[in-house]
This record gives sequence, C-alpha cells and structure tokens, in this order.
Amino acid sequence: MRKSRLKKAILAIGVAGLLLVFYGLMGRWLAPVGIRQQVTANRGCRLCDLTGEDLKGLDLTGADFTGAIFHGTDLTGAVLKKATLVNADPRYACFDQAVLDGATWINGQICGSQSIGRCLTPDTARLMESGHCPGCNLRGATLDSLPLSGAFLRSTDLTRAALSRANLNQANLTRANLTRSVARKAGFQKCMLNEADLTEADFTDADFSGAYLRKSLLTGAVLEDTCLEETDLRQAVLHRANLKGARMAGADLAGTNLKMADLSDADLTGANLEQVNLIGARLKGTNLENTYLTGAIWTNGKKCGRGSIGRCVQ
Repeated sequence: MRKSRLKKAILAIGVAGLLLVFYGLMGRWLAPVGIRQQVTANRGCRLCDLTGEDLKGLDLTGADFTGAIFHGTDLTGAVLKKATLVNADPRYACFDQAVLDGATWINGQICGSQSIGRCLTPDTARLMESGHCPGCNLRGATLDSLPLSGAFLRSTDLTRAALSRANLNQANLTRANLTRSVARKAGFQKCMLNEADLTEADFTDADFSGAYLRKSLLTGAVLEDTCLEETDLRQAVLHRANLKGARMAGADLAGTNLKMADLSDADLTGANLEQVNLIGARLKGTNLENTYLTGAIWTNGKKCGRGSIGRCVQ
C-alpha cells in the first residue's frame, strides 16, 4: 500500500511539473511581443504604423520598412545600413546619429557613405555642397536646421521633407512641391514661392515675412503663429488652412481662397482682402483693423460692399 501511494505521489508531482513547464512555454509563446523585438526579429516591418515608437539604438541593418509610417518615431543611433525605406513617411521622426549608409531612401535613391543623421542621396549631397538643386528629387529629405539662404530650388520635389529651423531666406522655390513637408520655425523671409504646392505642410511658427506666394496652393496647411507680414499671397488657395494666431499685418491676399480657413486670433491689420472668399472661415478674435474687405465674400456668403474697411459692409 505504501509503495502504491508513493508511486501515485511521484506520478502526481511529475504531471504537475510537466504542466508547469507546458504553461510556462505557452505563456512565452502567447505573450505580446514588443515592437522593438518584432522589428529586430523580422528585420523590418513593411507598411507598419510605427508612430511614436522607440527604436533608438537598434541594429536594423538590411531591414525592410517599405511604406512604414514613422510619425514621431525615435530612431536615434539606430543602424539602418542597407535598409529599405521606399515610400515610408518620415515626418516628425528623429534620425539623430542614425547610420543610413547604403540604405534605399524614401525617394528610391541610395544613401551615400557618411550618412549619419540624414540620408546623403546624390541630390541631397549636391544641395549641401552647392546650395542649389533645381528640379531635384528631395522627397523625404532631412534638411533640418541647414543654412540654405538664397538656394535655387525651382521646381524641386520636397514632398514630406524635414525643414524645421532651416534658413531658406531669399531662396527660390518657385513651383516647388512641399506637400506635407514639416518646416516648423523655418525662415522663408523674402522667399520666392509663387505657384508652389504647400498642401498640408506644417509651417508652425515659420517666418514668411516679405515672401512671395502668389497662386500658391496651401490647402490644409498649418500656419499657426506663422509670420506672414507684408507677404504676397494674391490668388493663393488657403482652403481649410490653419492660420490661428498668424501675424499677417500688411499682407496682400487679394483674390485668395480662404474658404473654411481658421483665422482665429490672427492679426490682419492693414491687410488687403479684396475679393477673397471667406465662406465658412473662423474669425473669432481676428484683428481686422484697417483691413480692406471691399468685394470680399463674407463668412455668410454675402458680398462686402464699398467702404468695407475694418468690417464687412453688407
């Protein structure tokens, strides 16, 4: 009897041990895998949304990030040698000290040697060396804080480029494409941007004083707290643009489309708004002192008559 009981006890202990091992392994297999482990193990993450993820310091050599979204992703010090980043969205990402030698960049070009913190594609290297690159492919280029005053960039593709704090004063960006670029606190003083495409670009707190943006496309652009004093915006399209707190004293907006734009707390002192379209625009707290409004279409769809200075006479 004692031997039988002992055998049963040993058997029960053995079964319990096996169950513990089994459930332990299952727990490891079923436990959620962190994104850092995932991208490292899979050598990339095609079409993934990596918004806000911490990937700093990872060795991602040869990883495939085709079409990935890197909004606010921290890639500080990451090794991205020979990685593929074609059609990825790098806006607001941090590439400080990231190693990109041999990587295939957003625009399909190869990053050259010494690509630390930014991808030195042939076009990017040309711009940094000469200060000029008309008609170049600079899609997704990391150009933050660069001194590019007077640069000749006519018809250049800067889609989704990083331009925050860059100095582009007096640069020629006529007909350039800056769609969805990020240029916070950048300098565009007296810059030529006539007929440029700035759709959904972020120009928060940038300086466009004295710049020329005639017939430019700024649909959905963010121009919050931006300086647009004495700026030429005639016939520009600012449909649904965010102009909260923008400083626009003396700006010329004749014929501009400001439909559904947010001009809350903006300063339009002495600005020319002749024949502008303000249907659905927000004007809460907007300073319209000495603003010329004759011929403008007011927020309610009615036309401002003669003598509309500082207010819309209907």
